[in-house]
Amino acid sequence: MNYFDTSAFIKAFLIEVGTDKVQHLLLRDGMPTTATITYAEMYSGFSRTRREGGLTAIQYETICKEFESFWPSSLQISLTLSVLTLSRDLITRHPLRAFDAIHLASALHIQEEMKEPMRIIAADGRLLQAAAAEKLAVLNIELA
Repeated sequence: MNYFDTSAFIKAFLIEVGTDKVQHLLLRDGMPTTATITYAEMYSGFSRTRREGGLTAIQYETICKEFESFWPSSLQISLTLSVLTLSRDLITRHPLRAFDAIHLASALHIQEEMKEPMRIIAADGRLLQAAAAEKLAVLNIELA
């Protein structure tokens, strides 16, 4: 299974380094897995890109509609107490920001729950380093 953090997931909607690879993975492997916090993070990224002049108003509206249509097809990991507790533990072991720890905890949680190997796909080196240390397969989408 593939777990996408927001730095990778957003590349399915905004043209960035790694967009082609993300789109290929989504077509080839199907349903992506991500944390529910990705929803808010995606809109943050879309809005920032719009404010900085990277999207017109029409492009912004189109991307938001595409995202809303796509979101239900993802497997979303809820922010449960067990995910939060694991996030806390990961922060004590690795130099992670809070949302990165939540993403890593979500990936580890669903891997354990589904008993299926998880690969975390991201563009954040610190997150990927922590994920590798936690024995997850990793893919830096910007280097792929």
